[in-house]
Amino acid sequence: MTISACLIASCDNAPYLADAIASVRAQTRPFDLIIVADDASTDGSRDLLRALAAEEPRLRPILRERRLGPAGNRDLAIRETSLDWLTTLDGDDLMAPDKHEAEWRAIAPFLGRVEPVAFSDVRLVDAWGGLLEDWNLSRYALMDRAERLAWMARRTAPLPRDMLLSKRLYLEAGGYAHDLPLYEDWDFKLRLAARRAVWRHAGGLGTAYRRHGDGLSAASPAAHRRWQAEVLRRNAGLLAA
Repeated sequence: MTISACLIASCDNAPYLADAIASVRAQTRPFDLIIVADDASTDGSRDLLRALAAEEPRLRPILRERRLGPAGNRDLAIRETSLDWLTTLDGDDLMAPDKHEAEWRAIAPFLGRVEPVAFSDVRLVDAWGGLLEDWNLSRYALMDRAERLAWMARRTAPLPRDMLLSKRLYLEAGGYAHDLPLYEDWDFKLRLAARRAVWRHAGGLGTAYRRHGDGLSAASPAAHRRWQAEVLRRNAGLLAA
Protein backbone atom coordinates (compact mmCIF):
# COMPACT_ATOMS: atom_id res chain seq x y z
CA MET A 1 0.00 0.00 0.00
CA THR A 2 1.30 3.46 -0.95
CA ILE A 3 0.89 5.98 1.86
CA SER A 4 0.45 9.62 0.89
CA ALA A 5 0.65 12.13 3.75
CA CYS A 6 0.35 15.82 4.38
CA LEU A 7 2.64 17.23 7.05
CA ILE A 8 1.34 20.36 8.74
CA ALA A 9 4.05 22.10 10.76
CA SER A 10 2.70 24.43 13.41
CA CYS A 11 3.97 26.64 16.22
CA ASP A 12 1.50 28.88 18.07
CA ASN A 13 -0.86 28.94 15.09
CA ALA A 14 -4.06 28.51 17.11
CA PRO A 15 -6.00 31.28 15.26
CA TYR A 16 -5.44 29.52 11.92
CA LEU A 17 -4.72 25.85 12.64
CA ALA A 18 -8.28 24.50 12.58
CA ASP A 19 -8.84 26.01 9.12
CA ALA A 20 -5.52 24.64 7.86
CA ILE A 21 -6.44 21.13 9.00
CA ALA A 22 -9.96 21.45 7.60
CA SER A 23 -8.55 22.37 4.18
CA VAL A 24 -6.42 19.21 4.20
CA ARG A 25 -9.29 17.00 5.37
CA ALA A 26 -11.48 18.36 2.55
CA GLN A 27 -9.19 17.26 -0.32
CA THR A 28 -10.96 15.72 -3.32
CA ARG A 29 -8.28 13.02 -3.22
CA PRO A 30 -7.99 12.24 0.50
CA PHE A 31 -4.61 11.87 2.16
CA ASP A 32 -3.98 8.56 3.88
CA LEU A 33 -2.36 10.38 6.77
CA ILE A 34 -2.45 13.92 8.14
CA ILE A 35 0.48 14.63 10.43
CA VAL A 36 0.44 17.78 12.53
CA ALA A 37 3.83 18.43 14.11
CA ASP A 38 3.35 20.98 16.87
CA ASP A 39 6.57 22.67 17.94
CA ALA A 40 5.87 23.09 21.68
CA SER A 41 3.03 25.59 21.24
CA THR A 42 1.73 27.45 24.28
CA ASP A 43 -1.40 29.02 22.75
CA GLY A 44 -3.93 26.20 23.06
CA SER A 45 -3.00 24.51 19.76
CA ARG A 46 -2.29 21.22 21.49
CA ASP A 47 -5.75 20.96 23.04
CA LEU A 48 -7.25 21.68 19.61
CA LEU A 49 -5.14 18.91 18.06
CA ARG A 50 -6.18 16.37 20.69
CA ALA A 51 -9.84 17.19 20.11
CA LEU A 52 -9.56 16.96 16.32
CA ALA A 53 -7.59 13.71 16.48
CA ALA A 54 -10.41 12.14 18.48
CA GLU A 55 -12.79 12.66 15.54
CA GLU A 56 -10.41 12.19 12.59
CA PRO A 57 -8.64 8.79 12.47
CA ARG A 58 -6.22 9.99 9.78
CA LEU A 59 -4.93 12.81 11.99
CA ARG A 60 -1.72 12.03 13.87
CA PRO A 61 -0.50 14.81 16.19
CA ILE A 62 3.18 15.03 17.12
CA LEU A 63 3.43 17.17 20.25
CA ARG A 64 6.96 18.41 20.89
CA GLU A 65 7.89 19.04 24.51
CA ARG A 66 10.93 21.11 23.48
CA ARG A 67 10.92 23.67 20.68
CA LEU A 68 13.03 22.50 17.73
CA GLY A 69 12.43 25.30 15.24
CA PRO A 70 10.65 24.97 11.89
CA ALA A 71 13.33 22.92 10.16
CA GLY A 72 13.89 20.36 12.89
CA ASN A 73 10.18 20.03 13.57
CA ARG A 74 9.38 19.27 9.92
CA ASP A 75 12.38 17.08 9.20
CA LEU A 76 12.01 14.77 12.19
CA ALA A 77 8.28 14.37 11.57
CA ILE A 78 8.99 13.21 8.01
CA ARG A 79 11.83 10.90 8.99
CA GLU A 80 9.96 9.31 11.90
CA THR A 81 6.69 8.61 10.05
CA SER A 82 6.02 5.69 7.73
CA LEU A 83 4.96 7.29 4.44
CA ASP A 84 5.82 7.04 0.77
CA TRP A 85 4.71 10.41 -0.62
CA LEU A 86 4.43 13.72 1.13
CA THR A 87 3.44 17.30 0.80
CA THR A 88 3.62 20.02 3.42
CA LEU A 89 1.56 22.91 4.72
CA ASP A 90 2.28 25.53 7.36
CA GLY A 91 -0.19 25.70 10.21
CA ASP A 92 -1.33 29.20 9.23
CA ASP A 93 -1.88 28.45 5.52
CA LEU A 94 -4.67 26.81 3.50
CA MET A 95 -4.71 24.07 0.86
CA ALA A 96 -6.89 24.37 -2.24
CA PRO A 97 -9.51 21.57 -2.37
CA ASP A 98 -8.10 19.75 -5.40
CA LYS A 99 -4.37 20.30 -4.83
CA HIS A 100 -3.60 16.71 -3.92
CA GLU A 101 -5.67 15.24 -6.74
CA ALA A 102 -4.25 17.58 -9.38
CA GLU A 103 -0.66 16.96 -8.33
CA TRP A 104 -1.10 13.19 -8.37
CA ARG A 105 -2.55 13.50 -11.86
CA ALA A 106 0.50 15.54 -12.91
CA ILE A 107 3.04 12.95 -11.78
CA ALA A 108 1.11 9.77 -12.70
CA PRO A 109 2.77 9.30 -16.13
CA PHE A 110 6.23 9.28 -14.53
CA LEU A 111 5.72 6.89 -11.64
CA GLY A 112 8.13 4.00 -11.77
CA ARG A 113 10.29 5.65 -14.45
CA VAL A 114 11.80 8.78 -12.90
CA GLU A 115 11.43 10.73 -9.67
CA PRO A 116 8.71 13.37 -10.18
CA VAL A 117 8.00 16.54 -8.20
CA ALA A 118 4.54 18.10 -8.51
CA PHE A 119 3.76 21.69 -7.60
CA SER A 120 0.92 24.18 -7.96
CA ASP A 121 0.37 27.91 -8.05
CA VAL A 122 0.34 29.95 -4.84
CA ARG A 123 -2.03 32.63 -3.61
CA LEU A 124 -0.63 35.22 -1.21
CA VAL A 125 -3.26 36.30 1.33
CA ASP A 126 -3.33 38.59 4.34
CA ALA A 127 -4.00 37.59 7.95
CA TRP A 128 -7.75 37.49 7.30
CA GLY A 129 -7.51 35.51 4.05
CA GLY A 130 -7.89 38.49 1.73
CA LEU A 131 -6.20 38.23 -1.67
CA LEU A 132 -2.90 40.05 -2.03
CA GLU A 133 -1.41 38.41 -5.13
CA ASP A 134 -1.56 35.25 -7.24
CA TRP A 135 1.70 33.58 -8.26
CA ASN A 136 1.73 31.54 -11.47
CA LEU A 137 4.68 29.18 -11.10
CA SER A 138 4.27 27.12 -14.28
CA ARG A 139 7.58 28.39 -15.71
CA TYR A 140 9.53 26.07 -13.38
CA ALA A 141 8.16 23.03 -15.23
CA LEU A 142 9.57 24.35 -18.52
CA MET A 143 13.16 24.67 -17.28
CA ASP A 144 15.93 22.12 -17.34
CA ARG A 145 17.68 21.28 -14.10
CA ALA A 146 20.44 23.90 -14.40
CA GLU A 147 18.06 26.72 -15.29
CA ARG A 148 15.64 25.79 -12.50
CA LEU A 149 18.43 25.78 -9.96
CA ALA A 150 19.72 29.14 -11.20
CA TRP A 151 16.26 30.73 -10.94
CA MET A 152 15.84 29.41 -7.43
CA ALA A 153 19.26 30.65 -6.39
CA ARG A 154 18.60 34.17 -7.71
CA ARG A 155 15.11 34.32 -6.17
CA THR A 156 14.02 36.56 -9.04
CA ALA A 157 10.49 35.10 -8.86
CA PRO A 158 8.39 33.33 -6.20
CA LEU A 159 9.46 29.73 -5.63
CA PRO A 160 7.25 26.63 -5.68
CA ARG A 161 6.17 25.52 -2.20
CA ASP A 162 4.41 22.56 -0.60
CA MET A 163 5.45 20.27 -3.45
CA LEU A 164 4.34 16.64 -3.72
CA LEU A 165 7.35 14.32 -3.77
CA SER A 166 8.45 10.92 -2.56
CA LYS A 167 10.03 10.45 0.84
CA ARG A 168 12.90 8.75 -0.96
CA LEU A 169 13.65 11.90 -2.96
CA TYR A 170 13.27 14.04 0.17
CA LEU A 171 15.93 11.97 1.93
CA GLU A 172 18.21 11.93 -1.12
CA ALA A 173 18.10 15.73 -1.14
CA GLY A 174 19.10 15.80 2.52
CA GLY A 175 15.92 17.10 4.14
CA TYR A 176 15.71 20.33 6.13
CA ALA A 177 18.84 21.60 7.90
CA HIS A 178 17.97 21.86 11.59
CA ASP A 179 20.33 24.74 12.32
CA LEU A 180 18.72 27.21 9.91
CA PRO A 181 16.12 29.37 11.70
CA LEU A 182 15.19 31.15 8.44
CA TYR A 183 15.30 30.11 4.77
CA GLU A 184 15.49 26.41 5.61
CA ASP A 185 12.88 25.84 2.89
CA TRP A 186 14.98 27.71 0.30
CA ASP A 187 18.05 25.72 1.28
CA PHE A 188 16.15 22.47 0.82
CA LYS A 189 14.65 23.54 -2.50
CA LEU A 190 18.10 24.31 -3.90
CA ARG A 191 19.31 20.82 -3.00
CA LEU A 192 16.09 19.31 -4.33
CA ALA A 193 16.35 21.22 -7.62
CA ALA A 194 19.85 19.82 -8.09
CA ARG A 195 18.56 16.22 -8.01
CA ARG A 196 17.57 14.34 -11.15
CA ALA A 197 13.80 14.70 -11.14
CA VAL A 198 10.98 15.81 -13.41
CA TRP A 199 9.12 18.88 -12.12
CA ARG A 200 5.44 18.94 -13.11
CA HIS A 201 3.05 21.86 -12.75
CA ALA A 202 -0.42 20.73 -11.67
CA GLY A 203 -2.14 23.58 -13.49
CA GLY A 204 -4.00 25.35 -10.71
CA LEU A 205 -3.95 26.84 -7.23
CA GLY A 206 -2.33 24.77 -4.50
CA THR A 207 -1.65 26.84 -1.38
CA ALA A 208 -3.00 30.04 0.09
CA TYR A 209 0.11 31.41 1.79
CA ARG A 210 -0.85 33.68 4.67
CA ARG A 211 1.34 36.70 5.40
CA HIS A 212 0.88 38.22 8.86
CA GLY A 213 2.90 40.03 11.48
CA ASP A 214 3.60 36.95 13.60
CA GLY A 215 5.14 34.85 10.84
CA LEU A 216 8.84 34.12 10.37
CA SER A 217 8.86 36.42 7.35
CA ALA A 218 8.40 39.29 9.83
CA ALA A 219 12.00 38.86 11.07
CA SER A 220 14.32 41.87 10.83
CA PRO A 221 15.97 42.77 7.50
CA ALA A 222 19.37 42.02 9.06
CA ALA A 223 18.23 38.49 9.96
CA HIS A 224 16.94 37.92 6.43
CA ARG A 225 20.24 39.07 4.92
CA ARG A 226 22.29 36.94 7.31
CA TRP A 227 20.46 33.69 6.62
CA GLN A 228 20.13 34.29 2.88
CA ALA A 229 23.90 34.67 2.74
CA GLU A 230 24.35 31.51 4.81
CA VAL A 231 22.18 29.45 2.47
CA LEU A 232 24.17 30.65 -0.54
CA ARG A 233 27.43 29.89 1.26
CA ARG A 234 26.31 26.34 2.07
CA ASN A 235 25.28 25.69 -1.51
CA ALA A 236 28.17 27.48 -3.23
CA GLY A 237 29.72 24.27 -4.53
CA LEU A 238 26.42 22.97 -5.85
CA LEU A 239 25.67 26.27 -7.61
CA ALA A 240 29.16 26.50 -9.09
CA ALA A 241 28.83 23.01 -10.53
